[in-house]
Amino acid sequence: MPSLILHIDEILENTFKISSIKAVEKIIIDIIEEELEAKKNNCQIIWVQSKIISSNYKIFGELKFRDKETRNINKRNKCLKRIGKILQNKFNVFIRLRAFSIKDASITALDLEN
Repeated sequence: MPSLILHIDEILENTFKISSIKAVEKIIIDIIEEELEAKKNNCQIIWVQSKIISSNYKIFGELKFRDKETRNINKRNKCLKRIGKILQNKFNVFIRLRAFSIKDASITALDLEN
C-alpha cells in the first residue's frame, strides 16, 4: 500500500525525462521495500507536475502507508532521508517530504484489473 505522491515544480520539466525517471523510481521503490518492509507490487509512485510559486522547496512529497509495528519512527525517517537524497541528487533542488501512517481499520480500497 505504500504510496508516494511527488509534486514536482514545472520549472524542472527539462530534467524530468521519463527514461531517467524510471531508474529513479526503481531505486525509490527498492528503498520503500527495504525500509518499510513493503511488497513491490503494492508500492506506487505518482509524479505530479505542479506550479510551486512561493516555496523554496521545488519537490514536495507525501508518503502514505499502513501502520505496522515494524514501521517505527526510525524506519520512517531513514526511508524519507534515503528518498530525499536520491531526489536531491537527480534534480539538485530543495526537497520536502512527509510520511503518514494509516491504521488498517480506516482503509477501504479497490483494485480493478483487466
